[in-house]
Amino acid sequence: MTLPDTPVLAPAYSPITELARHRGVTFHIASRRQHASLLLRLPDGSLLDITDDGVGGATARKPSGATGWKAARILPTGHYTPLYDSTLLGRYHHLGTDPDPLLAVLARYLPPPPSMPDPRTRRSHLLRRLLRLT
Repeated sequence: MTLPDTPVLAPAYSPITELARHRGVTFHIASRRQHASLLLRLPDGSLLDITDDGVGGATARKPSGATGWKAARILPTGHYTPLYDSTLLGRYHHLGTDPDPLLAVLARYLPPPPSMPDPRTRRSHLLRRLLRLT
């Protein structure tokens, strides 16, 4: 059960959180004056602030009310740089709530995905461990 004042991300945010998890980036929900946003903490100390237009809101009880996304980068110095805006008054308003263009913008700022070891290497390590056990 969720408390009434506890921010809850709308399902529309799941592509963003999945990208963050895949890239190994931590994130949390921030609330400010009846408005909430998803904050991705980057390795350089900056934050990516992602929110929708506030009609549905990150605390969306009615996520279908959103008309677009906003994304900004906040440096450790507090400098705020808008990166993407597909809300009704934004530059990319024609893209609406489609998450793919937003994900492309976010991917430029996120660290690369962790590299997966070569399957042969993993098998040889497993084989060595098994041989040590016998």
